[in-house]
Amino acid sequence: MAGAAQVLQRYATALHQLAAAAGAVERVGRDLAVLDGHLQTHAEIVGQLASPKVPRERKRTLVTALLPAGAHDLLRRTLLLLVDKGRAAQLPGFHAAWEAVAMEAAGRAVAQVTTATALDDATRTGLVAQLQRLTGRSIVLQERVDAALLGGARILVGSKLIDGSVQARLDALRDRLLAAPLPAAD
Repeated sequence: MAGAAQVLQRYATALHQLAAAAGAVERVGRDLAVLDGHLQTHAEIVGQLASPKVPRERKRTLVTALLPAGAHDLLRRTLLLLVDKGRAAQLPGFHAAWEAVAMEAAGRAVAQVTTATALDDATRTGLVAQLQRLTGRSIVLQERVDAALLGGARILVGSKLIDGSVQARLDALRDRLLAAPLPAAD
């Protein structure tokens, strides 16, 4: 059985393809962002969407009410299909799935970079340029500082991890030392 993230990605991909064919990618994205804003600020509605006790028709009504006036019909129908398929509880993650699909379609990728200290402008620019050469995509950098890395960087682009941290090197050295055979005592 496919995980929730995979299911949302499939729906988001299908919606993006249909929206692109209709010339409505930006409009659908804006409408979906409005819906996501409502879901993030109304925890009680998210709870109702997730509850098996709430009837499907009530969930359909909630989703329709949360959409902005004049929301694109492709979006409305896709969201109602998710509700009809028993996936209303996953609606809060749909905007993130859409954004990932939209970035992929636009030839962009998010690089999550974790370093021991904040990057300076020159390092940031060089890193973005190198990642663009490696991926062939325009890179959007998301930076995080984690002093536990000691030095270096840990970079995640899509599902690919590049771990050049000092902590990772120390861990690898420890593993090699522990796995090394000891000479026999005479």
